[in-house]
Amino acid sequence: MMELIVPFRKSDFTPEGDHIPTGKFIIELQQEWEEQFHITFNPYYANVIEGHPLVMYRLTRYFGQNDHEGLDFGMDLIDGKIDIDANLEIETFSETKTVYAIGSRLQLDEEGYGEPIFLVKNDKLNADILVLKYDDSDDEKGDDGRLVPDNDPVELVASKQ
Repeated sequence: MMELIVPFRKSDFTPEGDHIPTGKFIIELQQEWEEQFHITFNPYYANVIEGHPLVMYRLTRYFGQNDHEGLDFGMDLIDGKIDIDANLEIETFSETKTVYAIGSRLQLDEEGYGEPIFLVKNDKLNADILVLKYDDSDDEKGDDGRLVPDNDPVELVASKQ
């Protein structure tokens, strides 16, 4: 598995998600992280962002700004693997709505939407980093040769409502 560790210290960000050392907003940093991953592991693009639950909480707050109430970025690992179906079952007992993926800032589909980057919580990780990964363990190739997730998080969330 290909992984890129990105520093993500709470002290480096304002409560609004601005990166203090560079003045960049979280979305701009996401694009930089994706570019760095792609350059390092070309031709692959990151399709997972993994972080400690505290880190994922900060991502929820930074991306959601004033609209983060009731949202929870990142699904839990189940037996060390991504299992959207199990997380959907868990979510039925939760007071928050899980955000399973965010759109890539680099890899866009025909309509200009970002390909999904799955968000995963891992309490074994340090609370000052994010890990960008490329994981094809549950994917298969579509007609155009691109990897297609077995479970489309957008369809799963939409079908649940």
